Amino acid sequence: MGYDVARFQGDVDEDLICPICSGVLEEPVQAPHCEHAFCNACITQWFSQQQTCPVDRSVVTVAHLRPVPRIMRNMLSKLQITCDNAVFGCTAVVRLDNLMAHLNDCEHNPKRPVTCEQGCGLEMPKDELPAHNCVKHLRSVVQQQQSRIAELEKTSAEHKHQLAEQKRDIQLLKAYMRAIRSVNPNLQNLEETIEYNEILE
Repeated sequence: MGYDVARFQGDVDEDLICPICSGVLEEPVQAPHCEHAFCNACITQWFSQQQTCPVDRSVVTVAHLRPVPRIMRNMLSKLQITCDNAVFGCTAVVRLDNLMAHLNDCEHNPKRPVTCEQGCGLEMPKDELPAHNCVKHLRSVVQQQQSRIAELEKTSAEHKHQLAEQKRDIQLLKAYMRAIRSVNPNLQNLEETIEYNEILE
């Protein structure tokens, strides 16, 4: 959807208005033959219902769309627009191509990340800070750490159990080899090999 025309300083050229949403073009694209321009989101939604140009009804598909000419992009970028956070008190008016950079740093942006200065140091959206409770957050952190420790202890116990089973299997194998070594001379050195490998492990 395009930008609300009322947010712009001065008149906006009609060629920069999306014929679908009647807003100033946002992420504009252009039909190849008729050269009508639309917001990318608007024309994509339009094509979900019909594969025609909204203005002259010529056949157009998503694959046909292309970027608008550089001169149109330059005209858009130079437009002066009020901040999205004007309702929260921001009075800034910036170039359209600088809007996103301004929003990231705007002190009136309710979603701007801020750090709790009450002791926990948690980073959160500005509008969540008034309801933030450090004690509740720290308790949650402790619970997460305790759960992690319990998982590690469980994994360690499982590894110890597996190791004990492996050692038991080795002892059973050695006992078995002692029982049959006198019967089969070819296995005479196998017990020594097993003991040697056990030392290396």
